[in-house]
Amino acid sequence: MSGTNPPIGSNLALNKTATASSVEGTGFEASRAFDGSSTTRWASAEGVDPQWIYVNLGSSQSVNRVKLNWEAAYASSYTIQVSNDSGTPTNWTTVYTTTTGDGGIDDITFTTRTAKYVRVHGTVRGTPYGYSLWEFEVYGGSTAPSNLALNKTTATSSVETAGHEGDKAVDGNAATRWASAYGAAPQWIYVNLGSTQSVNRVKLNWEDAYATAYSIQVSNDNGTPTNWTTVYSTTTGNGAIDDVTFSATNAKYVRVYATTRATAYGYSLWEFEVYGA
Repeated sequence: MSGTNPPIGSNLALNKTATASSVEGTGFEASRAFDGSSTTRWASAEGVDPQWIYVNLGSSQSVNRVKLNWEAAYASSYTIQVSNDSGTPTNWTTVYTTTTGDGGIDDITFTTRTAKYVRVHGTVRGTPYGYSLWEFEVYGGSTAPSNLALNKTTATSSVETAGHEGDKAVDGNAATRWASAYGAAPQWIYVNLGSTQSVNRVKLNWEDAYATAYSIQVSNDNGTPTNWTTVYSTTTGNGAIDDVTFSATNAKYVRVYATTRATAYGYSLWEFEVYGA
């Protein structure tokens, strides 16, 4: 960090050192929850309560948001805790607690705290197994970013089958997804933000059927959008999570326009998030 805070909206925990109370086995180490990939995960020993995982942010940071992407083995009761100890953390302050966790994605904001360490402490399992997180993200700054696309109306070029409609990519659930028709290019999905917004960031969580070439486009048309402006383009997409920033622009509609498939299938997104300036 070199003594400076990252930009607002940056995941402070990405690729940082992590420690866990236990690990189910090789390949499920704590670091897998902080690698930016939603296909790798931390998993604790099965059938044991409590269990915990914490991340070392590397220096004291202002934090006010934690985003948890639970695997099927989730916590029904857990707390989020922070510590600003200089060495191995022993003093923890609870900033959030729940006894009604239901898995999926938990996007939690709380009063800004100064912390070097952030911990998820699971006390009651939602299944007979252990606890498992695909991703454990930490955010800070003066304002927690809000996903402008969450639960908004979508439109798509095609849908693979029932259950894979466009709205599944903006429902905040990383276990549901939009999928286009097999073997066709180009394909697209857009979200209607409901009103004109200043946008400067799009986060895409690709399923295995990802795009190697695609663009992010915006429109400020009043009715059905027909005029699109490209704000980002790539021909070297590699799937997983793409967190893309661009110059702030006013838009009512934001579109992912995919032109080259990485697989023989279609295009598929677990989540399509849009953030503002």
